[in-house]
Amino acid sequence: MVKLQEILARNLRRARKELQLSQMRLAELCNVSTSFIGEIETAKKFPSAKTLDKIARALGMRPYQLFVEESDQSVFERRRVLTTLSSELRERITEDVSETVRKYLDESNDRKSRRPSGKP
Repeated sequence: MVKLQEILARNLRRARKELQLSQMRLAELCNVSTSFIGEIETAKKFPSAKTLDKIARALGMRPYQLFVEESDQSVFERRRVLTTLSSELRERITEDVSETVRKYLDESNDRKSRRPSGKP
């Protein structure tokens, strides 16, 4: 059990830091105490299946992924790449939508200003 607990501790800490979540924020998302997250990350305590599921969901993972050994870290590397890509795409989409809306509003205002006065 100790080795499994240490794997969980390392993977939880790594995933949380990759997402730039504090222990406090992760605890809030999982409805547990900050100290409990710290104790899991230091392999002092082991969460219940229900809490493990909450933690995994908050990290955007499936529970089993928290138990993958370091020798299989390609899973985490792929996850990191996908998380980064997702974040970049979200940012680009937001920028594109904002630019499209701005252009539409500018064109709409231009059309209104070109209309002869007194006509709708």
